[in-house]
Amino acid sequence: MEGENVVKLKDFLERHGARLGEKIEANLTPVYNPLRPEGVEEYGRKMVALLRKPFPVQAEVIKGISKALYQEGRRHLFVCGEMGTGKSLVSLATAANSPTMRVLVVCPTHLVEKWIREAQSTIPDVHTVDLTVKNVISVLHAFRYERSLPRTHEVHVISKEKAKLSYAWRAAALTTKRSLLPHCPHCGRIAMKDDEYLTFGEIGKRKTHCRVCNTPLWQADRTLRRFAPAEYIKKYLKGYYNMVIIDEIQDYKAEGTLQGRAMGALLGSSRFALCLTGTLNSGYSDDLFHLLFRMDPVRLKADGFNHEDANKFLSTYGTIETVRKLDEEDNVYGRGKKKAEMVRRRPGVSPVAVGKYLLDKTVFIRLADVIDGLPPYEENVLSYTMDKGQAEAYGDLQQQLKRAVTAHKTKALGAMLQALLSYPDSCVQFPENISIRDRRADEVLEVIEAPILTLAPGELLPKEKDFIGIVKKEREEGRKVLCYLTFTNSRDIRPRLKHILEDEKIRVGVLEPSVPPKRREEWVRKHTPGFDVLLTNAELVKTGLDLYDYPTICSFQTGYNIFTLRQAARRSWRIGQTEPVRVYFAIYRGTMQEMALSLVAKKLEVALMVEGELPEGLADYASSGGSIMQELGKALIEGGDYTGAEKAWANFRKKEIEAQLGVRGTENIFYEKKTGSSSRTTVQGNVTIKVSFIDGKKKSRSVVEINAADLDTVAAGRKVQLALF
Repeated sequence: MEGENVVKLKDFLERHGARLGEKIEANLTPVYNPLRPEGVEEYGRKMVALLRKPFPVQAEVIKGISKALYQEGRRHLFVCGEMGTGKSLVSLATAANSPTMRVLVVCPTHLVEKWIREAQSTIPDVHTVDLTVKNVISVLHAFRYERSLPRTHEVHVISKEKAKLSYAWRAAALTTKRSLLPHCPHCGRIAMKDDEYLTFGEIGKRKTHCRVCNTPLWQADRTLRRFAPAEYIKKYLKGYYNMVIIDEIQDYKAEGTLQGRAMGALLGSSRFALCLTGTLNSGYSDDLFHLLFRMDPVRLKADGFNHEDANKFLSTYGTIETVRKLDEEDNVYGRGKKKAEMVRRRPGVSPVAVGKYLLDKTVFIRLADVIDGLPPYEENVLSYTMDKGQAEAYGDLQQQLKRAVTAHKTKALGAMLQALLSYPDSCVQFPENISIRDRRADEVLEVIEAPILTLAPGELLPKEKDFIGIVKKEREEGRKVLCYLTFTNSRDIRPRLKHILEDEKIRVGVLEPSVPPKRREEWVRKHTPGFDVLLTNAELVKTGLDLYDYPTICSFQTGYNIFTLRQAARRSWRIGQTEPVRVYFAIYRGTMQEMALSLVAKKLEVALMVEGELPEGLADYASSGGSIMQELGKALIEGGDYTGAEKAWANFRKKEIEAQLGVRGTENIFYEKKTGSSSRTTVQGNVTIKVSFIDGKKKSRSVVEINAADLDTVAAGRKVQLALF
């Protein structure tokens, strides 16, 4: 919609941002205002004793959280911070601001040792305990009868997988001489659901009760004796832990999962809780519902919601799409109409929900707030033209899959997209063989194949050639390279890539899934001195790990999981990194790889909006509202305007930088990195931007440094990559 009365949200905020800010300050009373610090002097004195000193912004956040928890009665809080902002330091320092307390940390398995190490390097004289052990229930049972008060701060760490797992169960019913159907052991009636008889196979898949007397038709399986630690703590150790810290809280958003139940049990058994996340919301309002219900059930119940009302919450504070189909059909006795209705959830969170349920219990931290502790960061999209044979084989496969999607709709769509994403890289090792099945009829509808291509001895694919050059250049500068590969199961190209690199006298390591999650960080730290390049799947290292030794990251293969891409790309750009971080995304032009990366860039622009950064407005939100898989399928059939990944990624980075520069009518405070020292600088459109122009097959590159205010003028009509300094 265009017109004289239409104003972009960015322009509106630039014009009226100062007045809006004044209104907000006049009508909202923050728990803690760093400009007028009151009641936090004690916390400031305690932080002096920490073994690791927080950055100034982190220190203010710690004071605010401490005041909210210990003085204002805010028992449960979210800490939402971008990757690398130091959420673990903030939470541990907050715990240290109280009198001696016992803290339980729940985290992914591969982060258990990291949390123990962080606690030991942050809190003086802390006592740490690893509860991710086989006999954890025996240890908790000993705690139950000990019940001693801690003499110093204690931090106990357990993995979320260990905390949730309970005993196994099996069906428990009787048979008779006259019937092989399951009978209730109490009343003897045959097990039924509504008017249908149940079999032993059916009651063995889902816990069932007798329809007559409500007796459980299941019992504990004594072959595996186990008790969920979270349930044990709730039942026998309520109050034993003064605080629970739950890391990666976004993994607990579902309703009936074991992890979700474990979260509820632990929140109910401790006085204080800090829930940490880098991505609190994926864009759908109902993702928040169960987290909020476990955090603050009283408020949601007062508003008329119970624990089963996720759809009601979605319809109230989210977006629902209703699709109605009306088909005419010929019946034997006349002509009739058949109606079909499908309801789908769509991205969108009402600002009312954010203001009503999140603002009073959430602390937000951005990398821009702690930018003085970070080195320069740049991202580059490297596009390659496929060789003739490679392009012909890919084009034939794409046409076959396009016809298949048109004929069979979304059957095997996921397998098709994975084939198109991986084939340009794996075509010299693996053929493609995709079977499209009708699940109801158990019938193969079509089989689509693509051949293995043969290369001459010593011949390499374009992406492989350039990757060798990148690695050699980085090695000359004393930098190690972390290489991500996505399809490491049935289309694993790691052995070929390792062989190619080793032929060039490059030392290569491979992080396998067989390395236990709890030992991955230790494995990387132990073996890194012997590597120039580390090959791994991004899923293995996407959360929590600090890979400082690999300042250069190359996504050799890129999928379409936004969360994985965003987390993995910044594994080494974290507080503590001293080297400039370079990230490369390698794709082939005119392929599904380019479409996927372009779509991810568009989705990341929307993610900026969901997280409160509105550099352009909400117009793009609706245009990028579907899932990436749906839009890739649409692009496969219709073509779509998803080419030009360099331009799409440059647009996203431009908007990300603009968001960091701010959209208010007042100045922003940044920490600008200078040679030899870091100084606090006030800037308004005066941040240094490094602009890289990449042209031609040989990737000729010219670099200039400009002011942010001159960005649009320099970038006009050209494809650029940006880095904020």
